[in-house]
Amino acid sequence: MAYSDQLKLIDVRKPLVRMLLFVPVALALLFAWYAVRWYVGDVVAEFAPQMDQGQLDAAQEAMRLAPDDPLTHWMVAGLKKRSFLPEDLDEAVRQYEEAARLSPYDYRLWIDLGRTREEAGDIAGGEKALRRAVELAPNYAYPHWYLGNLLLRAGHGEEAFAELRRAAEANSDLRPQLFNVAWTLYAQDVDAIRKVIGDDPDARAGFALYLMNQKRFDEALGVWSSLSPTEKKAQSETGKRLINSLLVEKRYRAALSIFSDLNTGIDSKGQQFVNGSFEDDIDARTEKPFGWHIKSDPQAQIVIDGGTWHSGARSLLILFRSPNGLAFKNVSQPVVVEPSTQYRLEFYVRAEDLKSAGTTLVQVTGTVDETTVLGASQPAPPGTYDWQPVTINFKTPPKTEAVVVTIVRAQCLDAVCPIFGKVWYDDFNLQAVGGATEPRDANKESKKGN
Repeated sequence: MAYSDQLKLIDVRKPLVRMLLFVPVALALLFAWYAVRWYVGDVVAEFAPQMDQGQLDAAQEAMRLAPDDPLTHWMVAGLKKRSFLPEDLDEAVRQYEEAARLSPYDYRLWIDLGRTREEAGDIAGGEKALRRAVELAPNYAYPHWYLGNLLLRAGHGEEAFAELRRAAEANSDLRPQLFNVAWTLYAQDVDAIRKVIGDDPDARAGFALYLMNQKRFDEALGVWSSLSPTEKKAQSETGKRLINSLLVEKRYRAALSIFSDLNTGIDSKGQQFVNGSFEDDIDARTEKPFGWHIKSDPQAQIVIDGGTWHSGARSLLILFRSPNGLAFKNVSQPVVVEPSTQYRLEFYVRAEDLKSAGTTLVQVTGTVDETTVLGASQPAPPGTYDWQPVTINFKTPPKTEAVVVTIVRAQCLDAVCPIFGKVWYDDFNLQAVGGATEPRDANKESKKGN
């Protein structure tokens, strides 16, 4: 088959041919015109709210250029609504309705339409629009939140709270506002509020914290105790905030109870040291409310020594290198106790080449008045010696929930009081006199290391 390479010419002078060529060009130009109008209108509408003056004029011009763009109607509606004039509010409703008509699946438009209808006095229309927003975005928080608020203002309390709860489940940042609503709606009836917030662990833990902030401590603890052990550990961040709030109020016993929920091996009854033999690691960077609080210093380095111990496998070592009057109270632990009770504190101390006119001692102070010393040991003797037992007897004041046990330096007569050498501590043990706690096993064989 032969192919022709001849160039075929079209005579554009014929009217029909001219018409056929003009139609696509005209369509292209028309499309470009509408595209440019739409683009310009969209750009103007987007930046109109950021203009200092002429915002509404710019937005209306954008709407004229792109009348089928929902964004332009949305912007005009928002600017009209902000004027607070009754006639502008009605116009805002009309523009929101047009925007929702042009983009019927955008839940944001239905939210704004619903809120504006309610402001204009059309509660039923506002509810209808907000329910449409919920249908379009059932897993988003704010459709439920705004619908719940409308229903609440309309007097439908239970249905309103159900919507608000769904919003808080989708966005936990809304939960404090949910509790504020419930606090007012149910007249501070904690039992009623507990029922309506449901069984969600996040909600119950959050409500416990809310009650704590309302100074309803016992009820907050009751809500916290309704969580299972697994749920409590999963809510550890909230638990820590509860502990901090309780410590500010000097409610050490309740704080220890929550602390034991979050940490295995901690006796919630107290009256004993946490890690009293220094067998567990101590991280000074993540200080816990109960346990040893340690702050090392270049002139007084504090470490857990795995080569020297009285019992177990480790002890606390303080290495002093201070040529001046170092003030030392860098090791302490709060211990939950009973009020008006006689106690005996036991521990062991060891030293190597300890030199100072003011060595270390252990003192017990109250938590209400931390300057009152309830009991103190004698300063550790200078020199080098093996483990020596030390006992402090003291009585707790009435209404006391905890004491603080601290290793400090004895006062020196000289202004400059150097201290050098090593001193170890181990096996801190607290007993209520009369056998309130199990006494230390006197037959336990002490172990020594080097």
